[in-house]
Amino acid sequence: MIVAQLSDIHADGSDGPLDRLDKVLRWLKPMQPDAIIVSGDLAELEHRRSYGEVRDRLEATQAPFYVVPGNVDDHHEMRMTFGSRFDWPDEDHLNCTARVGSELRVIGLDVTVAGAHHGDAVPVLEWLAVELNTGGAPVLIFQHQHPFLCGIGGKDRNICRGGEELAQVINEARDPVVALTCGHVHRPMFTRFAGRPATMCPSVARANRLRLDGKDPEISDPPGLLLHHFQDDRLVSHVVMVD
Repeated sequence: MIVAQLSDIHADGSDGPLDRLDKVLRWLKPMQPDAIIVSGDLAELEHRRSYGEVRDRLEATQAPFYVVPGNVDDHHEMRMTFGSRFDWPDEDHLNCTARVGSELRVIGLDVTVAGAHHGDAVPVLEWLAVELNTGGAPVLIFQHQHPFLCGIGGKDRNICRGGEELAQVINEARDPVVALTCGHVHRPMFTRFAGRPATMCPSVARANRLRLDGKDPEISDPPGLLLHHFQDDRLVSHVVMVD
């Protein structure tokens, strides 16, 4: 089973972001993913038009897809475009959950904070606790902001807060959580969170350069995506950069 993850499309009414999205989706097409998850920042300007253009491209893949907002998304316009698809309420967080075949569930958490670049998991933890105690299939959680330190100072100031509480909900869950994955920093990363694999998806938009310990390369990465392959209760995540 293949779950493709896209993140940080940053559509803005211009051709550039959509051209990069088209390039990534052309690469993805032969893989015929069982589902696509998008971990936030679908659009940053011209939100109504941009969400429609992103939605049309996702629908053209003919794969089930699921989205959560990021810090530059517009909740109202996102709800207007995708709300009926995910049964989003008129108010409250834009979470989503779905079964992917018979083997896996995906749960998308809206950890955004209005008017802020950081996230906060605490407001959605009660909802998540219920979703993780159904006695169902293993779960892949996706969200926008990262709940773990990544070592890039400017980005770690905009982390998802409430990480300890989120980890506690995951550790106390009845349903097995196989991994947590996110976006936000525009770079692929791999670590552990709550004792489980934690990944970050590369961005469809222009990548942030990797700045660690005062060292800063001059060349940015091309657009990319993650492919999560789930088989025999094991998840393997593959990074694909599309140049």
